[in-house]
Amino acid sequence: MQGNGFKIFSVLAFILLSGYYLFPTLQNNLYQNKLEELAGADSTEYLEANYEAIEDAKIKALNLGLDLQGGMHVMLEVGVDNLMRELATNRDETFTTALGAAQDRVEAGDNGNFVDIFYDELQNVDPEVRLSRYYRNVGETLSRRSENDEVLPVLREEANEAVIRAVSIIRQRVDRFGVSEPSIQKQGESRVAVELPGVDDPQRVRDLLRGTARLEFRLMADPQELQTSLEEIYNYYEEQTAQANANAASDTTQVADAGTADADTTETLDLGFGDAADPADTGSTDVAEAAVNPLQGLVRPGQGTIFAQVAESDTAMVRSLVMAQAVRSLLPQGIQLMYSADAVGETEQGFEVFNLLGVRSRAELTGDVLTDARIAFDPTTNAPGVSLSMNNEGAQKWSRITGANVGKQVAVVLDNIVYSDPVIRSKISGGQTRIDGVSRQEAQDIVTVLKSGALPAPVNIIEERTVGPSLGAKSIQAGTWSVIVGFLLVVVFMVFYYRTAGLIADVALLLNVVFIFGILAAFGATLTLPGIAGIVLTIGMAVDANVIIFDRIREEMSTGKTLKASIQGGYDKALSAILDANITTFLTGVILYSFGVGPIQGFAVTLMAGIVSSLFTAIVVTRLFFDYLVAEKRQSVAFG
Repeated sequence: MQGNGFKIFSVLAFILLSGYYLFPTLQNNLYQNKLEELAGADSTEYLEANYEAIEDAKIKALNLGLDLQGGMHVMLEVGVDNLMRELATNRDETFTTALGAAQDRVEAGDNGNFVDIFYDELQNVDPEVRLSRYYRNVGETLSRRSENDEVLPVLREEANEAVIRAVSIIRQRVDRFGVSEPSIQKQGESRVAVELPGVDDPQRVRDLLRGTARLEFRLMADPQELQTSLEEIYNYYEEQTAQANANAASDTTQVADAGTADADTTETLDLGFGDAADPADTGSTDVAEAAVNPLQGLVRPGQGTIFAQVAESDTAMVRSLVMAQAVRSLLPQGIQLMYSADAVGETEQGFEVFNLLGVRSRAELTGDVLTDARIAFDPTTNAPGVSLSMNNEGAQKWSRITGANVGKQVAVVLDNIVYSDPVIRSKISGGQTRIDGVSRQEAQDIVTVLKSGALPAPVNIIEERTVGPSLGAKSIQAGTWSVIVGFLLVVVFMVFYYRTAGLIADVALLLNVVFIFGILAAFGATLTLPGIAGIVLTIGMAVDANVIIFDRIREEMSTGKTLKASIQGGYDKALSAILDANITTFLTGVILYSFGVGPIQGFAVTLMAGIVSSLFTAIVVTRLFFDYLVAEKRQSVAFG
């Protein structure tokens, strides 16, 4: 074994390092198995007694991907169209038409840059239009006289920066959410791919990712004006309903007189906002169930600044009714209707009931002035809330607003949902305020989104996949069996075909698998299902190198050389072919990792780790065995 000191040291070092990095994974599995064996109080007691050790092992253990431990994959799209609308200082009919056409093209599958699509549509509507008419205030270099060629690059840069800022803010939110090893990547022009392993509350994640975190403080509507508008809206729908019933009765009479079918009657009774009766069901052509006021039964009239109370199942319908063009004008000037975040009761069917509140359209103060947000508990009721701190500018404004509106209600609005609407009892100085009416989890999420900052534009979830923990466990089981079966088949073949040499190759193969997992754990890589496929592929490639070496040795032996000389010749002549094949495959792995995402990157990482490990075991480890047996022990080795 003279001259092999460095090789022996390298092999031992690899074994020790692999054991060191894989030990936490083994430890974590033992802890989890123990917790699964215990039940109830015993499990809780064991967890409390070993909490630090369990958490430490979990953190240091080999990371499992979304497909192995379960979790969520979400594809988000940043609303660049909304950004274009917000950046515009002037929105005329040409602008609105072009923006709508651009949105239609994107929805139809056009994946180009939205700014360019919008510009194309703007040119279609009015070829002489100048972008500076709408965007002269964007950036410092633009003015009313700027040419389109000057405005377009600025808009593209604004859109690109908005997507990059969105990625950064989403990453901060996810990090604060507490997900380990998330994957957040920008894809294409305006999309963001988010993978969150181990997440078991999809709705909470959706709310966390989609919220734009626009915090506003708004004064509430005048109670008298709000209640008057409710009566007017109710009366409007009463009149509409009466008119519809009169028309239906007239049509029904005509149909009865003609003795014809009732198809026309059915059409007339369909008001578009409620269930109309089908005369056919009554068995009569002249008796039809009257249409009813669509608001009747959907809302419970409120009082004060509460416009109405609405069941969760009816919120969308009520919103469409009160946002109708003819009805909107009946609301008090400068007033919007927003739902409360907290339910105020339940219907008999079990649906939660929310307040529909009247708030002023103009925000008195926004979240830009916040310097800190944290969870705080009410000292009297111990109810959770969010304590907010403002900078000097915000503190002065807040003091002025509260001082001028003592006795009135102010709404704390986050993403167009009213979280609290307290009455201002006195002037508030010092820049401190609070959001109440939230659970502890909601308070934590609000703190997360506020501290991460507001998104530059809304984001929409366009694709979502959830992998359950049980499916992940099945994937792990299937992946483990694929590795075992693949390994055993290779072991049997090598022993059958190459005899003693094949047995040595199998030992090297076993070490190869250990080294691969050791490399993945050492570099903090994530093992995915495609990654397991990469390991299975690597097992085959590892023995491929030994097959080349052994066949070369056979050729050398057939020329009459000694076994020792044949082994030397076999390794030397096979080396170039083995390196060529493995280097080109490694470069392929580099390309896959560079341009791929998620599972493809997982496959690439294990493939590259497997190639490095298999080269080492096939060339160094097996050579050590042959040198020991042939040169040191002077034993014969069968090559089949």
